[in-house]
Amino acid sequence: MIAPSEYLIHAREFPAGVPTEYLDRKRSDVNLLSIKASSGTYSILHFADIVNLLRKGDLLVYNNSKIVRSSMKGYVRDMDRYVRVNFGYSETGIIVEVRDRLHAYQSGDTITFLNGSFLTLGKKYEMYGRFWHAAFSDPAAFKKLMNNSGDFIIYGENSPLYPASVYGSELAAVEGSVEYPSASRPFTGEIIASLTKVGIRFAPITIHCNLGSLDASEFLHQKSLLPEYYDIPESTSEMISSAREKGGRIIALGTSVARALTTVRKNDVFRPGSGFTSIFIDQDTETGLDGIVTGMHDPTTSHMLLISAFAGIGLIRAAYEASGEHGFRWHEFGDECIILRS
Repeated sequence: MIAPSEYLIHAREFPAGVPTEYLDRKRSDVNLLSIKASSGTYSILHFADIVNLLRKGDLLVYNNSKIVRSSMKGYVRDMDRYVRVNFGYSETGIIVEVRDRLHAYQSGDTITFLNGSFLTLGKKYEMYGRFWHAAFSDPAAFKKLMNNSGDFIIYGENSPLYPASVYGSELAAVEGSVEYPSASRPFTGEIIASLTKVGIRFAPITIHCNLGSLDASEFLHQKSLLPEYYDIPESTSEMISSAREKGGRIIALGTSVARALTTVRKNDVFRPGSGFTSIFIDQDTETGLDGIVTGMHDPTTSHMLLISAFAGIGLIRAAYEASGEHGFRWHEFGDECIILRS
């Protein structure tokens, strides 16, 4: 049994803060870390090389969710200060995170926004103390303000704010994620066409990414994440079954996809349906999937435990250390990783 601390890989801190488009490169001009669990090997590649790692009959299941504006600055009159507030959701309504680590907030505190609407903090969210239930003075006015003037949630307090086009994707179509479903970002039309040409198929699901800024101490203690809404179409369930019957591999495009598919898996069948999932995946979880394509993750996040369900954590540690030596970058604008069981 590996102690939780062993999941914290000691690779260099290499977050990526700039989209490749701003560096005069294509979205697909990122690196690819390839990990093969069956042979215990890894390779440093270019993302375009993914076409050589997949084979005819493989099915890439992707998330068609699109990010929405869900962050805004507000004014706390009692403290005479502006704070950033990030908005997520639970199964029963909106939850908020006040991005202020210097001051303590209490139930009943109010935060006022540009159009005069305000929210009042209610009780703490039951599972994680950093989130609050909140009531809005004028929900319609607040929603209109957010749509017109809100920001996208970003990693890092001092990261720049980019236009909506940066967060689009060839595969994103259904609005609803409050944090960026970034795994599909390098899948340009050119990459998709090259994969389709050699017989790789794509199948959509919807899973709206929720607030994900949990500390390791939080998710390791709870072994649960914030709920995320998912919808698995019957057509996708049928494509998965058909691909598997013909010997194709089922590969999740993104950690959220892996969580949603694992949630609906029963008797090794990925059933259609919709609902909320808080499932926590680690090395002991049987996902029923043959692989995953995902971004490079901060080694202190729950994502690292999730990908350990596809390959041994020792192999992942070694591969991540090597990727750091080759200048790989993490987070939404960073490089990619593919893990295949065989």
